[in-house]
Amino acid sequence: MYYCNSMKKIQLLLLLVTVLLSCKKAETKTATTVEVSVTDGSTGSVAGGATVNLYESVSAVTGNTPKYTQTTDQSGKAKISVAYLSQYYVLVQKGNEKNYYSGLIPVGIFKTQTDIQNSPVQKPAAVIGGVKFQDTNGDGKIDALDDVSAPVVSVSANTNNTFSTTVY
Repeated sequence: MYYCNSMKKIQLLLLLVTVLLSCKKAETKTATTVEVSVTDGSTGSVAGGATVNLYESVSAVTGNTPKYTQTTDQSGKAKISVAYLSQYYVLVQKGNEKNYYSGLIPVGIFKTQTDIQNSPVQKPAAVIGGVKFQDTNGDGKIDALDDVSAPVVSVSANTNNTFSTTVY
């Protein structure tokens, strides 16, 4: 009788341990990544071969000291494993095309003289084939008052964070 009770206790204990172990959640650590998709504004196609730079701060942007640099693949994407920060500044360049020009955000390319005439005045003067910039403050001209910080991707820890941009 004593042997039977001991065996039942051991079986019950083993069953309890098995249940507890199977209920324990698997601890998996997901990397924090930033995935940047780049489009060529002139053609509307993906921009494979573009250089993506991620900066930790405005001073890093100003000093041109990126924390991470990667080239987009044929699908126009760069996936970068990063240390968690709440945000990174994203500057992209492919040849002479960029997503940010020293404070100005490009929004297109001037295609005709009418396009230039119907757009805010820029300095240097707009030309057909030149980059058209965003009139950030809405005053009808592009100047130092339109300067903004570099584009930012907000980052959540242990997830894949996505950001899309266009180079002109």
